Amino acid sequence: MKNINKIINAIEKETKAIGFDQTSDVQVGALLSTLVASKPNTKILELGTGSGLSTAWIAYGMDKKSHLITVDNDERLVNIAKKYLGRDSRIDFRVGLGEEVIDEIEDNSIDFIFADTWPGKYHYLDEALRLLKVGGIYVIDDMLPQENWPEGHAKKVDALIETLNSREDLHMTQMDWATGVIMCTKIETDKETNQWNPKEYNKHTAFVSQLALPVVELLNPQEGEHILDVGCGDGTLAVEIEKYGTKVVGIDMSAEMIEVCKAKGIEAYVGSVTDLPYENEFDAVFSNAMLHWVHDAKGAIDNIAKTLKKGGRFVAEYGGKGNAYHIVNAMQKVFDTHPEFGVFQNPWHFPSDEEYKSLLESSGFEVRYIALIPRPTPMDNIVHWLDIFANGITEHLTKEQFEVFKNECRDILVETNYSEEEGWVLDYVRLRVEAVKIG
Repeated sequence: MKNINKIINAIEKETKAIGFDQTSDVQVGALLSTLVASKPNTKILELGTGSGLSTAWIAYGMDKKSHLITVDNDERLVNIAKKYLGRDSRIDFRVGLGEEVIDEIEDNSIDFIFADTWPGKYHYLDEALRLLKVGGIYVIDDMLPQENWPEGHAKKVDALIETLNSREDLHMTQMDWATGVIMCTKIETDKETNQWNPKEYNKHTAFVSQLALPVVELLNPQEGEHILDVGCGDGTLAVEIEKYGTKVVGIDMSAEMIEVCKAKGIEAYVGSVTDLPYENEFDAVFSNAMLHWVHDAKGAIDNIAKTLKKGGRFVAEYGGKGNAYHIVNAMQKVFDTHPEFGVFQNPWHFPSDEEYKSLLESSGFEVRYIALIPRPTPMDNIVHWLDIFANGITEHLTKEQFEVFKNECRDILVETNYSEEEGWVLDYVRLRVEAVKIG
């Protein structure tokens, strides 16, 4: 791109003419250009196009093979950016919600993210960071106090900084420079760990196993088969599968659950679906109500494919697109109301059937059946659900804060998930799949 200063001056002039005063800092723009230039043939996401000042700097640093997706919900501002940058075929301008664009992009596919708006920064942070490849760079600015900050915004800034600094998958550098820049690089992390209370889990969520029997039927276990149960939990379903004359091996990240599973006579080990120690060993892999906890869906599928014999079956059911929609929104609202809680991080990934089918096919599977199944599910008390399944979201809260969190979530959800006739009903949507390894 030639004449970067001329373009910047023209954009600034038109931006001021419409009365928009939240323009990008020149120093930050130059830094973005330099960082992007260090990554040839790169895929970039800009959240918050504005009138295109940062977009222009990013484009200035891009090589010919790089590609930028930039999104903003203010069409008036985006039109200014398009006027001066719209002929650049490397740039894909989007007008709409940043959350929707984030949802469209495959995880672990972006090299560089500049987040200059709420989605991907103060909201939808975890979803945005999932898009980054290992070695990818995440940049935000406006972290130093500014006159135009609304009341209470400083607490949100502090909470965001604390959240980023506490993440094990990021190396973070905070700079008291320009408007206050933070740069993070995504890194490999150790294997996941997880802790569950089997007694409390069974007391309040027996429906998890009871409602999975149709998935066992879809698996259609055959006598003499060797089957891997990924996310076996306490082994309830593994026991059912072995009744068909099969040999089941269970894998789960919870050491507590594995002990209960082994006590039922199932061979079981602590382990992760993204790091399975098997190769061409099993006739089938089965999984129920677990894979929505795995952010690296492609890594999980690749490991499952490696584990299976050629012609082996993969049968699973877990949370799909739209699952627990009201519950997740309620948790987000409570965190937004309480900046002292930090930034809400959604621990789940609920893919669409199209997305998951594509991932399976790219890993050498033929998909025989896949569907999203709405399944409203009774629950004795929504507070018990939050006690069990929101533990990772709230583990940093004090006991008092956790009680506030649960009570306020309950107050919100009583409008959508409770009735006098049916009591509490979870708004579940399950993704059910059967696929065969052909590669």
